[in-house]
Amino acid sequence: MRRRRLRSESGVTLIDTLVGIGLMMIVFAGIAATFELALDIMANNKARAGAIALADERMEYIHSLSYAAIGTVGGVPSGTIAPSESVSLNGIHYTRRTIVAYEDDPKDGTGAADANGIVEDYKAVKVDLAWSARGGTRHVTLVSRISPSAGLETNPCGSPCGTLTIHVVNAAGAALPSASVAITNAGTSPTISINTFTNASGTASVIGAPAATNYHVSVTEAGYSTAQTYPATSQNTNPNPGNLTVSANQTTSATFAIDALGQKSIQLLAWIGGQSTTTMGVVSLSLQGAKTIGTGPSGLVYKYSSTLASGANGSLSVPGLEWDTYTIAVPASSGYDIASACSPQPEALAPGASQTSTLYLAAHTANSLLVDVRSSASGSLLPNAFVLISRSGFSTGTSTDPWGSRFSPALCLRQITPFQLAQRVMQLARRTT
Repeated sequence: MRRRRLRSESGVTLIDTLVGIGLMMIVFAGIAATFELALDIMANNKARAGAIALADERMEYIHSLSYAAIGTVGGVPSGTIAPSESVSLNGIHYTRRTIVAYEDDPKDGTGAADANGIVEDYKAVKVDLAWSARGGTRHVTLVSRISPSAGLETNPCGSPCGTLTIHVVNAAGAALPSASVAITNAGTSPTISINTFTNASGTASVIGAPAATNYHVSVTEAGYSTAQTYPATSQNTNPNPGNLTVSANQTTSATFAIDALGQKSIQLLAWIGGQSTTTMGVVSLSLQGAKTIGTGPSGLVYKYSSTLASGANGSLSVPGLEWDTYTIAVPASSGYDIASACSPQPEALAPGASQTSTLYLAAHTANSLLVDVRSSASGSLLPNAFVLISRSGFSTGTSTDPWGSRFSPALCLRQITPFQLAQRVMQLARRTT
């Protein structure tokens, strides 16, 4: 009986205690999360109420102005309203953005089909308040349409004006919505500086733009390349595309292509009578794209052309590259020649792609020859193709490497004419097809 009584009076075990503590932690964690969420909701409601008050304040001010005075600094239409400003209310910091733009009412026709020939039918006003909150940036936006009084629709611009329409597409030609479009013109009075975004169709339009030359347009998006117009300079005397011109009662349209930025990694290895795994040290090289932005006294002006240097291990990485076809070159001043390449030049870089180019370098000689052998039908490189280099009293032949290249250093090319070399190349092309 005594033993049985002791067992019935035994205390709580350690396991029971740990389980109880765990359950209490789960309960209190849930309560804490609920309390934190409640505080976040209260803070957001306070911030949202302030944003609505500031947006209402700005909209009421705009409604108090005369129709002709409604516009933004540097905008179309022009006015005294700040397009973007920082404001604070109840200890919360906001960014207030105001956009005023002419709109073409479809009721009387649009564009060239407008019944009265006036496309600046009314002004659309948008006031956006943005603030930082838990989970990201939040917005409150108010939109209003303000129509002119009777008779004011005639010549609303006050001077000759037209429409500037910007289309933004990706590398495949598909429309790109929400792309950032910056339009500036320092030659108008007042000067123009507009920052807007493309709509769902990838289009941004400025109706009522003053008739003038030299409209500069720049288009981009986060993580994407930039496309723009270019002014004429002493180095780029014939830019393409050049800055745009808006003519009275005309629509000027331009299309710009941007896409995700890519990256190119370059590895330089030693060519010691053939390919090896020995890395090079610091070597100067150049990287140039195929896209051009005009011509100048020196010929074509390339959109991307840069002089680079590899690191101590013969490698380097070039981020932020636009999709293009790039060529890596090693100048003779570096003391090296390209003897072979796992990635024969030039190479096409796709949008958003990461590409690695491996080049083999040999000591520079006065006369060297690097031959890439390709199929005349497909253009693909041909490994193990026979390459014959000969002249009077001299002949040497060997096969291309696994990447379709054949390097011959220190050739005495003064004893073979360009015509003879061309003949050899034509004979080689016939033999490899």
